[in-house]
Amino acid sequence: MAIDLKSHGILVVGVHPGWVLTEMGGPKAEITMNVSVGGLLNVIAGLNEDSAGTLIKYDGEIVPW
Repeated sequence: MAIDLKSHGILVVGVHPGWVLTEMGGPKAEITMNVSVGGLLNVIAGLNEDSAGTLIKYDGEIVPW
């Protein structure tokens, strides 16, 4: 999708919110919703063309795939 939409000026990335402390994430989750959302906002703000097609965790780490 990242390749197909690049010519339309659309940047496509995957984001990983982390293991978040929610009902679904359970009590052993690693981070709070505030940490996850804050991290994702920072990731989104820092995106550029080199980011296209990558999977990025809430903390900015690129996840190989």
